Amino acid sequence: MTLLPDADVEPALRGVTRRAGRWVAWLAVLASPLLTIAGLVVLQPAGAPLMRDDGAPAPSVTPAGWAEMYVRAWLTASRDDPAGLETFYPGGVKSQRAVGTQVPIDTAVISAVSPTPGVWSVVVVADVLVLQPDGKRRATLLCAQVAMTSTDAAYAAAALPSPVACPSTGGAAVLAYDEVADSGGPVGQSVTGFLTAYLAGQGQLDRFVSPGASLALPRPAPYTAVQVAEVRTHEKFEPGQAARPVDGTVIHSFTHAWGWDATGQNTPVDYALTLVARAGRWEINRIDSAPLTAGR
Repeated sequence: MTLLPDADVEPALRGVTRRAGRWVAWLAVLASPLLTIAGLVVLQPAGAPLMRDDGAPAPSVTPAGWAEMYVRAWLTASRDDPAGLETFYPGGVKSQRAVGTQVPIDTAVISAVSPTPGVWSVVVVADVLVLQPDGKRRATLLCAQVAMTSTDAAYAAAALPSPVACPSTGGAAVLAYDEVADSGGPVGQSVTGFLTAYLAGQGQLDRFVSPGASLALPRPAPYTAVQVAEVRTHEKFEPGQAARPVDGTVIHSFTHAWGWDATGQNTPVDYALTLVARAGRWEINRIDSAPLTAGR
């Protein structure tokens, strides 16, 4: 777990909660019940009806979003600020915590089931900064089960959130990229050129992409430079074969790289790519949705 001194807490929060929707949720749990409701409206899926024909708010298919906001309010509530907790649970008990001793920086719904009609059980995982006796804050994951009741027009919490065990994490996946490609060889050069153009905006992306491939650039470019650490392939090449690819040949690669930002900090990234040979060179055809795993 990571320990953060007080001076680093606010920058950490800003970095983790940059997405607009998360900012709305963050402001909502720290502000009044009115802002809490506003946050829920903003976070409602696009295209969903905001009001019923009779003028009452229309609930979503499941109370997942409501439960997520409820857990945020529950974690944020203190003896000085209820954080809108009564909006979700009118019969809630007032928190006795001091302000800022536990701060949710991100939340997500793990599961939502309806054991009986009109009743929902939602499990929410929260990334929380918790104040330690030494004055630092420890980042930890907390899972909470939320019981919700529903009517035609509204949801309400049936009880305060119940901390439960988080899902366990399995062992590392075994990937099916057994061959190491020379970073200076044809495959390695194509992958490096592509990632440098794609992630750092350096060079022409079209030089490294197959004609007709749909690969929109992330904007703004997330990094200023890219360093490729290793390129591996699923396919095994005979000596010299990679340098003389037959047009239409398809290979699958997995690349570990580092993205460097303007402050000189780096972030590790992985890319599973499909490459196709054309005119004697390798071109990126697509970013795979998932890497190939052994035995699959």
